[in-house]
Amino acid sequence: MRRLRVRAMVAVMLVGAVMATRADADENAFGYTYGTETLMKGKSEYYFWLTSRAGKGDGHYRAWDNMNEFERGLTDRLQVAFYLNTSGHDIAGHSTLPDTSSFGVEGVRTAFKYSIASPYRHPLGVAVYVEPEFSRRDRVTGAPITEWAIESKLLLQKQLLSDRVSTAVNVTYEHEWEREAEDGEVETERESALEVSAGANYRVANAWFLGVEGRWHAAYEGAWLNEQEHRAWFLGPTVHWRQQRWWMTGTIQPQMGGSPAAAGRRVSLDDYERLEVRIKVGYNF
Repeated sequence: MRRLRVRAMVAVMLVGAVMATRADADENAFGYTYGTETLMKGKSEYYFWLTSRAGKGDGHYRAWDNMNEFERGLTDRLQVAFYLNTSGHDIAGHSTLPDTSSFGVEGVRTAFKYSIASPYRHPLGVAVYVEPEFSRRDRVTGAPITEWAIESKLLLQKQLLSDRVSTAVNVTYEHEWEREAEDGEVETERESALEVSAGANYRVANAWFLGVEGRWHAAYEGAWLNEQEHRAWFLGPTVHWRQQRWWMTGTIQPQMGGSPAAAGRRVSLDDYERLEVRIKVGYNF
């Protein structure tokens, strides 16, 4: 009986430690797909994101996106985040894009995430996410622009096999407003986008998770998904490592197909790249 009591106390302590780690950290187990957990009230987290995008069919094309993110738990269910983003472009010898080597502040964002149900206490984790953003650099060329956008996400997460397997699905709708100057007149062009991303990973060791992640993205002319302009889908491996305060995630996303396809290829290269590689590092305090 004494051994059983000791074992029970140890088990309770371990479970409590794991739950405390989960509650304190909104760690990203995937590169593009969000989980449903939020920071506890009064807890904070800093993220560093770096994304490399390469390959446009001809010539040399390489772009880097960097996000510096600060998160704060307002309540045990609601958190807010602030982003300062930069980007760089190195383009040479492309048939349609001008040669450039540039770096600058891309824009700012803020985000609100609300957890409706926890995947560790309910059969399915559910959260909603809203992100207003302002951009000053074009994603493809790095040219100056003025763009406002709002992203709205539905986040789902399911834990399996005593939490050894984590799965998540996100559905994202984005509404964009871009100001353009033409012939001395300023016009506002509206576009929209729809993205579905999903990931699954397996805990192979105490601090290591290996998995796969995929996403499908489509852009539309008009504010309400009126007419599709282009689409692409990506699929690749992901690895996640975590400690009590630190975590790191890496994802490789080659493009598997898209439309309109580049000449002689099955991928779309006007608005997407052949390969994206993303690394995230987070620190909880």
